[in-house]
Amino acid sequence: MNNIHFGNEREQIQKKRKSYDEATTNMKTSKRRLCNNNNNEEEKNNKGSVSTTLKLYDDPWKIKKTLTDSDLGILSRLLLAADLVKKQILPMLEVDEARAAESEEGSPVHVCDMETNTMHELVLKRWSSSKSYVLIGKWNQDFVRRRELKKGDEIGFQWDPFKRTFNFCVLKRAMPMP
Repeated sequence: MNNIHFGNEREQIQKKRKSYDEATTNMKTSKRRLCNNNNNEEEKNNKGSVSTTLKLYDDPWKIKKTLTDSDLGILSRLLLAADLVKKQILPMLEVDEARAAESEEGSPVHVCDMETNTMHELVLKRWSSSKSYVLIGKWNQDFVRRRELKKGDEIGFQWDPFKRTFNFCVLKRAMPMP
């Protein structure tokens, strides 16, 4: 009688294992199809039709910077690439603010540190000597020292259209030197 009972359990376990193996195989095949969607003949033949490509994640941190020694120095300024500012920052500002950012006086911008939930004010301005842009003001005090930023740390900014502020986050810490 015990043998019959164990036989049924073994059969059920084997069925479950087979079902699990089939599900795993189907998932792997689906993932492969998603990753190789550029080679999908059906998609190539249906130009102009609705895309079935699933976008799983849209990175909100459009403005990213890996910190350098000059970003952490005593000049208290964060250097930003001109093309990045022109594409991601200036269009978010009011016309007067964008115009001021292009001038020597600069434009005040509010920056919310998302991890500490603190609000700070920096000034965005164009550096005439290098044609790039900088965030100046209390950058060193409010961000570098307070957040213990180091060379190689990756930071990010994103625009919050509702609060009309930039959100700040440390995206990745640099590996400590041995």
